[in-house]
Amino acid sequence: MSIFNKLFSSNAKSYDKYGDVLKKIMTTKEQRLEAIESLQGLTAEQSVPQLLKRFEIAVDSGLQDNKEKEQCLKLIVAFGDKAKPYISAVLAKERKISWPIKIAEKIYSHEDYVHLLLSNLSTHVAEFDESSLERNEEILLALKDVKEANDAIVDKVTEFLSSRDDNVRMAALECLEEQAINSTKAKMIILDLSKAPITDENSRFLGVVNSIIQNHKWI
Repeated sequence: MSIFNKLFSSNAKSYDKYGDVLKKIMTTKEQRLEAIESLQGLTAEQSVPQLLKRFEIAVDSGLQDNKEKEQCLKLIVAFGDKAKPYISAVLAKERKISWPIKIAEKIYSHEDYVHLLLSNLSTHVAEFDESSLERNEEILLALKDVKEANDAIVDKVTEFLSSRDDNVRMAALECLEEQAINSTKAKMIILDLSKAPITDENSRFLGVVNSIIQNHKWI
């Protein structure tokens, strides 16, 4: 190994220690803030992967937790395009992605942001795969905030209306309801859902479907 590679390897390890501080619950506010400060002024390669680790935990103080995450968000957003590969990697595999989604919305164009979310929805997920289920739910709720009609969203989200996970199924329905405000296609899908026979498994879901239809006066 060359001297340069040795130095780079050593530096990489030193940055990892700051990320380790940021993802551990048993740390103090002072330790975390010092780690965040130490990661400022570095390259995206050195800083972003470590700063993203702060979003993996939530500390007891909600105000402090939010403050630290906002600080990390601003630092990552400042890298712009250079942060995109790291955000994309987190959305594809990590469980806690609500904050990385916020970052993605700020650094990607609107079209690329929607495509990124849709491409990270996993249709075939095992019931015990809690990480993928939670990631799907977070993405569906983020897509709910896309207000304009988008057939790609409607088509993809419809696949999750039959999910065996109740949280994912409800998140998909919420997203589709938002799309239905401006999309006749989405509205018809919801109206068709109401025609399904009621069973013990779907009674709550169909109750929400019928409430949506009544609230919007679609019939």
